[in-house]
Amino acid sequence: MSGLILIAAAGLSMQETAPHPWTRDAYQAPAIRPFEPGGDFARERAQGDAEAERHRRPLETPVSVEAYVRSYEYAPDDVEAAYEQGVTSAELRADQGAGPLDGVWRIVDGNGRIRYELVLIDPGVGPAEGAWRHETGRGAATSDGSTLTLEGAGALTLERAGNGWRGVMTVDSQTVAVRLIRPD
Repeated sequence: MSGLILIAAAGLSMQETAPHPWTRDAYQAPAIRPFEPGGDFARERAQGDAEAERHRRPLETPVSVEAYVRSYEYAPDDVEAAYEQGVTSAELRADQGAGPLDGVWRIVDGNGRIRYELVLIDPGVGPAEGAWRHETGRGAATSDGSTLTLEGAGALTLERAGNGWRGVMTVDSQTVAVRLIRPD
């Protein structure tokens, strides 16, 4: 036991203290310098864009349409083009995943008279939800694919018919043959 105490006491006497900050050497630049961009860094034009104005000058007077000889806007740069491609891709994926009832619809009767206008969001799985409007009011709409319920107005039984749907609408105990069509 006394041997352990002696070794511990010897370890304490051998401890080194850290040097004071003012005794350290001053910073010196490394022999190989890091990358330093030139004066025209990020101001270089992409190849093929020679002599075109990058940014528009402020307007000093009104400009007529006839004054334009080429495109109204400057060509998008690489970042803008990538952003537009991303937005277009996301929109296409959303459209591909949508169900058959997704979008704007009109409910028309046999005489072609618009009874209701609808906007439905159909995720492709599960119920479609949305809203309806009519000159007498508006409300929520839901569909399970075969029945479309217009809350506060009535219900339709649906079946596919070409580019649209057809069915029978029940409103206030009266049934009317109707079609769901896309507005022009």
